[in-house]
Amino acid sequence: MLAGIREAFRVTAGDAVRLLPLSQNPERTRALHGLDARNRLDMRSVRAVLSESDLLISGGGSLLQDTTSLRSLIYYLWIVRMALRMRLPVMFYAQGMGPFRRPISRWLVRLTANRVSYITVRDEPSAQILRTIGVKGPPIEVTADPAFALRPAAGDVIEACWGDAPRPAAGKPKIGVALRSWGTQPGAQVEEYAALLTALEDRTGGAVVLIPMQLPGDAAFSDAVATRAGRAFPILREPSSPAALLGLVGDMDAIVAMRLHALIFAARMAVPLYALSYDPKVDSLMQSLDLADSLAPWTGFSADRVAYSVRALLKDRAARSSALRQRAGNLESLALRNAEIALSLILNRHDV
Repeated sequence: MLAGIREAFRVTAGDAVRLLPLSQNPERTRALHGLDARNRLDMRSVRAVLSESDLLISGGGSLLQDTTSLRSLIYYLWIVRMALRMRLPVMFYAQGMGPFRRPISRWLVRLTANRVSYITVRDEPSAQILRTIGVKGPPIEVTADPAFALRPAAGDVIEACWGDAPRPAAGKPKIGVALRSWGTQPGAQVEEYAALLTALEDRTGGAVVLIPMQLPGDAAFSDAVATRAGRAFPILREPSSPAALLGLVGDMDAIVAMRLHALIFAARMAVPLYALSYDPKVDSLMQSLDLADSLAPWTGFSADRVAYSVRALLKDRAARSSALRQRAGNLESLALRNAEIALSLILNRHDV
């Protein structure tokens, strides 16, 4: 998401904007994105960043929710309220809102959100949640996830993602699969996903390529699933930039994923996609892409049914890709719209 935000500002403003990310791992963020990241857990550093800024961007992603924890929600709102006390304009940038399971969560979000300058959300359900809890102060606009502004890396950078992983046989369609551990019974998940990977290869005639989106956790989980399946699926575990991952996904013939941004990358690159949904944000994305027929729950699905659906995607790849290309173009424009709004808030502040 940070890479998408950076790219959106580059397209809309060139080098005129300086981004100062607040990060839990500033060194890694600096290395990966080339930005002057600061420690988000050091309150003096946070205050210093706000004092030298013209706008606080809160987002993107699902920052404002209490599923992770109430403490997480309070932290992100506290940063916003600190900026407001310093009379700094605040923009909620392409956020996915909720769920808010506790009454205090809804009260805190309503209290804070009504004081920010502008809100963009990445889907209509998020906008509806805000209206339902009583957010009426700032404009609320539905745009798109920042990742839709990303562009793929150069070919040699994409190629490096393979590392030492074995290549699928020439002529076989490549089915990229992005899995994550979820729920309270990871052992049962491993069994279920191992059956899915086997079915994907057996029913489609394609080659499964495992694409961990978040290291090291997704790679370790992919290892466990591949071991249980008893097949030598390539696992692309090399650390990669978001632009490299985007290009890698674009080289696949189909994508099956739990990870939201693997699905977004597939749509961005016009690659037919199938989602295993573990969160309403996945459902919202697939509905926005008019792909409700390419969706199954993250557990309790039929491996054969999913595999046959992916086989149909491969057979209809040209038409699917064409439709996705058109939708992705619209979503890219909406992702850039986020940066345009942010720039207008900065200009308005200086005009005042």
